[in-house]
Amino acid sequence: MLKPIDAALARSVVRLRVRFYETDLMGIVHHGSYVGYLEVARVEWLRRRGVAYVSWAQRGLHMAVVDLTLRYRAPARFDDEIDVEVALGEWRAATIRFDYRLLRVGDGVLLAEGATRLACVDDKGALKRVHDEMADVLARGEAV
Repeated sequence: MLKPIDAALARSVVRLRVRFYETDLMGIVHHGSYVGYLEVARVEWLRRRGVAYVSWAQRGLHMAVVDLTLRYRAPARFDDEIDVEVALGEWRAATIRFDYRLLRVGDGVLLAEGATRLACVDDKGALKRVHDEMADVLARGEAV
């Protein structure tokens, strides 16, 4: 049985700093770099709930990205600090969705927003129901 999502427990904020190699010839963050920011935030979201993703992978529990949406709102530049707000947005039998908002620290400008949908799969890529252990992690807040 799927538990309802508690919005207060489902949200984390991860702070990142734009590195030079993430920028393009116009001096702004390359659009592809944002995908990495989402992944960093998602992995940290799990870590803050007591899970090192690699420990799941070693046991054949994987969460494969099957859909990604990203809308760019304003440019980020080298050395900007960015807060990535990541929240569990939806939880189905075999998939979960994380929602993201990326804001520049200092002025709070919305830089981008998006979502990733992840499917629970085994080592062979076969779709599986969200494992009970995963469900327990998804339902908890940050351990910090």
